[in-house]
Amino acid sequence: MTERHLMTAEETRTLVNGALTDPTIDLATALGVSLAFREGLRTVVLASLSRADYHPAVGEVPGILTYRDGDQVRAAKLSPESELLFAAVLDR
Repeated sequence: MTERHLMTAEETRTLVNGALTDPTIDLATALGVSLAFREGLRTVVLASLSRADYHPAVGEVPGILTYRDGDQVRAAKLSPESELLFAAVLDR
């Protein structure tokens, strides 16, 4: 059985750089996996996200993703890998 792991920061950068030259590379799947496993977001949350929910990093302050959880609005701090993937997906 093969061991599974999330992409490292370097692997994420390589994927994003490849996607910049090849528009057939799907970054949305990698982003969904990253948000689910790194930030702990549930699938139902991922399905309802929009561009307006993403607040990019500024200086040393990490990016934030806001989302609705029932009647409450919550915020998740983004990992550098998720941040890179999210920015690349939105740039397409």
